[in-house]
Amino acid sequence: MNEFRLRSERLLADARVYVLVDGCASAEVFQQLMEMLVSAGVGAIQLRDKRLADRELLDRARRLRQATTDSSTLFIMNDRPDLAVLATADGVHVGQDELPVADVRKIVGPELLVGVSTHNVQQAGEAVRDQASYIGVGPTFPSQTKQFADFPGLQLLKQVAGQIKIPAFAIGGITLRRLEEVLAMGIDRVAVGSAITADDHPADAARKFVQRLNDRP
Repeated sequence: MNEFRLRSERLLADARVYVLVDGCASAEVFQQLMEMLVSAGVGAIQLRDKRLADRELLDRARRLRQATTDSSTLFIMNDRPDLAVLATADGVHVGQDELPVADVRKIVGPELLVGVSTHNVQQAGEAVRDQASYIGVGPTFPSQTKQFADFPGLQLLKQVAGQIKIPAFAIGGITLRRLEEVLAMGIDRVAVGSAITADDHPADAARKFVQRLNDRP
């Protein structure tokens, strides 16, 4: 096992719940939410916001870095390796249409995690060969936060669990009610958005996910 893989697996060893967030209505609301998620013990938080100007997005990123400092929660920047470096993130996540892993590495260096969204088992295999740190797998179910024409669904999770050896997070419409369906496929990590952030009590919702995933043998 190479150095990249060993470091990634070590950093992600306890990351079971990965929360996707936007910049919220204000910096203050964002900071409060980040502090709640960190206190709930989530494994990673990804900042993804297409509407904020770069300066505002960098401000949110730095607030997230501050909130996660001295905690076990990883800070992942979506799509923007430049802002990941400026905000000293733990990693960056890219999709199939963004920069390839090798080019992201040229920007962020060898230390940061690099995650990749995958929508079929071939893309998952390519991510492994490209030395991605982890993958997002889905969409599993229809989502309130992102629209897709096709849903590879639970069958893709089962394929990935059987064939792919790097950390894999199921993503797309995952709720507490449907979590057991995901776990039954052999995937024990999930990326969650609105099921936590849109809840009236985000910290409580996050804790329920964390408890269920951490209780898994």
